[in-house]
Amino acid sequence: MATNQTGIAIVIKAFLPTGKTLDETYAALTVVKTAHETGDYAPLLSIAKIDEVKTEQKTRRVEEAVTPLAERDPDFDEIEGVETAEEVLAQDENGTDDVADAEDIPAFLKSKKSAKAA
Repeated sequence: MATNQTGIAIVIKAFLPTGKTLDETYAALTVVKTAHETGDYAPLLSIAKIDEVKTEQKTRRVEEAVTPLAERDPDFDEIEGVETAEEVLAQDENGTDDVADAEDIPAFLKSKKSAKAA
């Protein structure tokens, strides 16, 4: 189930100079990699040159985690009248399903092949 969540979207445009030497470039890339891995972008933003900050109010559609019925109800497997997909498929293959007889199905719902056969 999804719900709408209102918030503020923040877009930051910044520039991080990598320097001219290999050591300066490695240090800059290490800061970027560490920020991505930890999710803490404060050190990265403190050494970067901020060009532009844009904010706007937005609404997002957020998916809520749905708990499977088996986890909510410990007796889920013992509910009567509920068939598993395997049972339904086995019934269809054996021809023992509880579908109404062909005479009970209106002609407009029958496929052309079954209508000719009847």
